[in-house]
Amino acid sequence: MHFTTALAAILTLLGLTIYFFGIPAELKRKLERAALKTMGQNKASYMLNDQIDKLPEADQQSVKDLKKGLGKASGGAVRNPLGDLVGEKVDEGTRPMTGR
Repeated sequence: MHFTTALAAILTLLGLTIYFFGIPAELKRKLERAALKTMGQNKASYMLNDQIDKLPEADQQSVKDLKKGLGKASGGAVRNPLGDLVGEKVDEGTRPMTGR
């Protein structure tokens, strides 16, 4: 019983600390890079695929196939070190607006 109480207290303290002070920006970027690497993407390919996914859906199969093919081709084109550099530069440029 004492172990679970202590564990709950530590987790609560950790949660309150993150709530009031937030996660450091460098840690956020490190976690984001790790997540994108796990998905096999970088920022540029992720942002590009996200924009393609926002295109309106159509009932026609040919339009859906085109959208899917465009996403794979464009995402693959920037899934390299140059795309990683471009994604980082775009992220740096938009930091003042996004607060990241």
